[in-house]
This record gives sequence, C-alpha cells and structure tokens, in this order.
Amino acid sequence: MIISGLILIMKKNILFLSFILLITLFAGSCKKISNKNESKEVILASFTVLADMIRNVANDDFIVRSITKPGVEVHGYQPTPSDLVKASSAFVFVDNGFGFELWAEKFVSNLKVKRITVAKDLDPVFISEDFYKGKPNPHAWISPKRGMLYVDILVDSLSELRPSKRKVFEENGKIYKDKLSKIDKEFSLFINNLNKDRRYLVSCEGAFSYLTNDYGLEEVYLWPVNAESQITPKKMAQTISIVKDKNVPSVFCESTVSNESQMVVVNETEANFGGNLFVDSLSDDSGPASSYIKMLEHNLDLIKKGLF
Repeated sequence: MIISGLILIMKKNILFLSFILLITLFAGSCKKISNKNESKEVILASFTVLADMIRNVANDDFIVRSITKPGVEVHGYQPTPSDLVKASSAFVFVDNGFGFELWAEKFVSNLKVKRITVAKDLDPVFISEDFYKGKPNPHAWISPKRGMLYVDILVDSLSELRPSKRKVFEENGKIYKDKLSKIDKEFSLFINNLNKDRRYLVSCEGAFSYLTNDYGLEEVYLWPVNAESQITPKKMAQTISIVKDKNVPSVFCESTVSNESQMVVVNETEANFGGNLFVDSLSDDSGPASSYIKMLEHNLDLIKKGLF
C-alpha cells in the first residue's frame, strides 16, 4: 500500500515537472519570436487600407500596424491612450491627408516620429458642392490608377528614411503595381464596352470621385463626406430624379454606414441595390475585402454587375 502510494506520488511529480518543462520551452519560444519581432522597425499607418499597401511595399522587413481596425469609420475616429502606446514604438507615421484623418495633427503632435503624408504628392479632385465645396476629396485610393501612385509615393518616401532598403522597396513595389495594373486594365476594358447612358455610379457618400474621374463615369451621391452624413430632402430628391431620368440600373452604399437612405432611392425608383462598397476600411480576414487588392476586386465586380 505504501509502495503504491509512493509510485502514485512519483507519477504526479513527473507529470508536474513535465508540465513545467513544457511551459518553460513555450515561454522561451515565445521570447525568441518576440525578440525577433522586436528587432524589426515599426511603421504605423492611419487606417487599414494604407497599412495593407505599406505591407506589400515593406514586406517582412518591417512590422506594419494600423491605428484604426477593420470595419471602423476613419473620418471621425478618436484615438485612444492605447493607440499612443502602440505608436510609441514606431519610427514613422503614414497618413493619407486631404483632411481624411481629422484627428491626425493632434495625434502626431504627441509622438516623436517621422511623418509621411501621401496626399502631399497627389493631385486632388475637389468636392464640388455643399459645405466642403473646394476642398480635396480624400478618397484617392479608391481608383486603381491612383493606387499605383500611392505605391510610388510609399516606395520613394520609405526609401528616403531607410536608404539601405530602397532596392527591396522598389522590387516589392513593382510586383504590387503589376497586380494593380491588371485590375486597372480589366476595369478600363469594361467601361470602354459599357453604353455611355449606363455610366452612372450612385453611392451614399461621394467617395468615388477619383474612380469616376479616371474611368469616365458620372458620380451621383447622397452626401459628400462621411463625417457629415445628414442627407437633405433636396439632395434626396435630386438623386431620385437622376436615377429615374437616366434609368440607372443599380445604386450602392458604403460598408461603414447604414444603407437606409439609399434604400429610399431604391423604393422610389426601379433601380436595384447593388451592394455595399468598401471605402475607408478593409474587412476582417473573413470578409470580402481583407486586403487592398481584394477591396478593389470586390468593389469593381459589384459595379460591373450593377451597371451591366
């Protein structure tokens, strides 16, 4: 009986020691991974779309993080204390500009980081009406043609900060631009074969000005900027009138706002609701727009189906 008890105790001790050994090995492994990551510099982006672009340019040589999370509306975002902690490890903060991140100036003023603002090297399309008339539309990345310009700007800007990585940035940028160029050519071909009387893109927010400008579409929207999504009766009536008069087959909304207002247009016309387009934010990994490339493909596929 005593011997059996001793054997049982020994077995328990062996199991306990084995458990401790496994935890020690796991902790050591995590520490190695952590140390490996700590040796990489951090690039901080203002929103998920921009962060994904940077990842494709920087590849595995840097850690790239986004302040805003997938699915979050960026215009009126309010940074948190944890965002400042996240930013403290970065050597550069990359934002879009053109007034897109209303919070960026104050946020950066609390950090000791370099700053890259993509819009400084872009030609804007200006908002043509309402309170924002004459101000640049910030959503340039919505057009694949402008997306390729983003890549060029990121390659040049990051190369200036880290000259030793220029060749890597340039090679990654070329591969990435080739993918964007393919999307650009496919959509251009679609538009060129589309009847001119069907070239109307109707959305909730006027976020598609660069896309419509670059590909010869007419843009119609319910409000100019997401941060001011209060639609007026006049604007609603105007949109309904255009959809009816031009026999627009489909209308769209954006993933970060309610499509309730656009459904009023659908109910008052013979148009279909073509779906939700991604603009300010990527989806999570399980969604249809988990990367910038997938976002463009998703948006343009919906537009093709809606306008054909």
